[in-house]
Amino acid sequence: MSTQWSNAPVFYVLAHVQFNAIPVMEKYATEIADLLRRAGYSDIQDDKQHVVSFGVSMDGSQSQKVEQREVARWRISNREKTAGFLLLQDALIYHTTQYQERGGFFAELLEGLEIVHKVVELDFIERIGLRYLNAVMPTTGETISQYIQPEAQGLSGKFDEGLLHSMVETVAQLPCGTLISRAFTVKSQSDYPPLPPELLPLPLVIQERFSPCNGIVTVLDNDCFLDSRIEYSVPVIEEALYKLREGISLAFENTITPFAKEQWK
Repeated sequence: MSTQWSNAPVFYVLAHVQFNAIPVMEKYATEIADLLRRAGYSDIQDDKQHVVSFGVSMDGSQSQKVEQREVARWRISNREKTAGFLLLQDALIYHTTQYQERGGFFAELLEGLEIVHKVVELDFIERIGLRYLNAVMPTTGETISQYIQPEAQGLSGKFDEGLLHSMVETVAQLPCGTLISRAFTVKSQSDYPPLPPELLPLPLVIQERFSPCNGIVTVLDNDCFLDSRIEYSVPVIEEALYKLREGISLAFENTITPFAKEQWK
């Protein structure tokens, strides 16, 4: 995923920073949203996140207790709906469908995080994560196997007519953090590349070059994260982000073929 590639297949990128919970975040959300508005993110919407938890019933029985609750969050996007923030009680997520290069992406995330810190005075960070989604969409006469290494294709190439989906997943502990690398191949007939259920509905606008998304497509979903409690520090967070980006690159570059690199550069 070189920053010099002119036709990179990345269509959605997220960065996640989890911090010490702010129980009264609703009290501060308006001020944070207004500061982000002044920074170029003027589309502000209240949202609800549905959280499902499981546990044992209090009556001592072995039945499983399922609880559902709504958690407040705020979607704060730019006017074009191509980039923005998700603010939660204990996290800030920056995401975009117009990814250009890591430096600018990290700078926007850290600027948003500093705005949150200015308002609520963050104490520590619990988790830092990066997630890149790439859409491999062969043109007429091409095949997925020209772009993707055999290890990431599963048995998808064995079912020319009847393929519904195929997923290959690898989990690795790297020096920078935990890497989860997935290759999801599906016969698509959609307006945009398929997304994991937890990322739906997509609140941002996908680039036109990825729409429509018809035929056999593979989504490379690389997620690299660090679970460690550290003192709130922008330089430390930035350093962790660059290291996590190396983990993303390692997975991506070992999944694609030389042919793919030539097509995307």
